[in-house]
Amino acid sequence: MKMTTTFKSLVSASLLLGLAATSQQSQAMELSGDITFTSDYAFRGISQTEEAPAIQGGLTLTAESGFYVSVWGSSVDFGGQGTLELDVMLGWSGDLNEQWSADVGVMRYGYPNTEFAGSNFYELYGSLSYQDFTFGLAFSDDYYGNAGTYFYLYGGYSYALTDNLTLDLHIGHNEYDDSSASYLDWSIGLSTEVLGAGLSLAYVDTDINGCNLCDSRVVFSVSKSF
Repeated sequence: MKMTTTFKSLVSASLLLGLAATSQQSQAMELSGDITFTSDYAFRGISQTEEAPAIQGGLTLTAESGFYVSVWGSSVDFGGQGTLELDVMLGWSGDLNEQWSADVGVMRYGYPNTEFAGSNFYELYGSLSYQDFTFGLAFSDDYYGNAGTYFYLYGGYSYALTDNLTLDLHIGHNEYDDSSASYLDWSIGLSTEVLGAGLSLAYVDTDINGCNLCDSRVVFSVSKSF
């Protein structure tokens, strides 16, 4: 994918800063990971698997400074146009004070066995969390499928119903160059932990009409962190 000069400079600067900080903290690194089975890979409200199950997993290397490098993958189904998504992230996360925390970085979405132009793209992302609220923004200067400039603005809230049951709320606005393609997505879910495994059940929907992969559905996921 071809990026504009400004966007490429931002990405390069982020990569250099992160690698420099990570090398300085090489004596204090932590490796973590997770694996997930989900009944449908719904990305920003749209199924990436033809509403079929997906296997997902990731690894994250984190420095004491808060900088991290992460690799994440998922099975996908684009109707014969790809079966794998493989993403790489470089970012920083940490506490700003006792109540606020932040997560910022750059992410490359990759589809190794997808052949059409514009399938791979970059995104800058950032979020602020206050107690149980999270507000975030993502930006790409050339989104998936050569869609041009794209913004994703979202908010989330997690409310502890009991010691081991959480209500998860999410709403996001997808803004494209072509305003007719812009849409809202949202979800309402419950999450818990049983025998060390994370379980979640969510109702996912968008305001897109006439799109089977964007319709409302219930998604069940089982995950394990290590």
